[in-house]
Amino acid sequence: MRIVERENTWTVLAPAKLNLFFEVHSKRKDGFHEITSLTCPIDRYDTLTFRPTDNDVVDFDCVGGEVDVPTDDTNIVVRALKLLKWETGIKRGAIVRLTKRIPSRAGLGGGSSDASAALTVANRGWRLGLSTEELCRLASTIGSDCPIFFQPGASICRGRGEIIEPIELPRLHFVVLKPPDGLSTAAVYAECMKHHDGNVRQLESVLESLKQGDLGKFGRCLFNRLEFPAAAIWSGFEETKRLVERVDCLAVRMSGSGTAFFGLCRDAQYARSVTEILSCLAPSTLVFRARS
Repeated sequence: MRIVERENTWTVLAPAKLNLFFEVHSKRKDGFHEITSLTCPIDRYDTLTFRPTDNDVVDFDCVGGEVDVPTDDTNIVVRALKLLKWETGIKRGAIVRLTKRIPSRAGLGGGSSDASAALTVANRGWRLGLSTEELCRLASTIGSDCPIFFQPGASICRGRGEIIEPIELPRLHFVVLKPPDGLSTAAVYAECMKHHDGNVRQLESVLESLKQGDLGKFGRCLFNRLEFPAAAIWSGFEETKRLVERVDCLAVRMSGSGTAFFGLCRDAQYARSVTEILSCLAPSTLVFRARS
């Protein structure tokens, strides 16, 4: 995360993420699913500013975004800050402002990234001195995606998402398409095991293609188990996927639980041209290019 401090105000850029590989295993006793995921941050950011106060109140507001974002205790940023206050016993408050650029209900991790960013700057602004490991532990209780945003780059995630292994990726270029439709992560997971064929995909083939430097093979190895349940409950799945497939990317996959799709592009120039084409083909849909 990029953090700037000026006049007792901390500003942080909270990145979106893409799931390049996502396999779901069995359901755990705690209700979560075991997963294996390869996740990378991309250069699409929300901006969060944090100014500490002495009045014990979290004053939160949000601007931007394609949907109304709640600003009460149901917001993941407010929940994260109140959990941090409860865990540490600190009696200070903050003025927190969030500018949304990452689309919601997209599988791009915007909310999780915002929550992790809030914990990071609050730890500094309130001078709590918590370690990254302690912040990750707190973040994991808020959302399974949250801990990955404490890593500066790509990660392999296991368990329910809290077991994280950093990994280096080459610079990758993507076009990302987010239709107006949104999906509930809980609803997609509820359908997941009904559509699981039992053929567990292995991450090793993805990692081997990286070692070989074969971008085409890397694209062919990308996979998302959540596409199957998403297709079962979302009528726009096939139409959205076909739209990205029309522009001849090396891979087309849904990110996370959707509804955003990404296309892996050969290089930056191709990503620019693909973005322009898709913006014309789907004028009512958010299309942007990004890199890892």
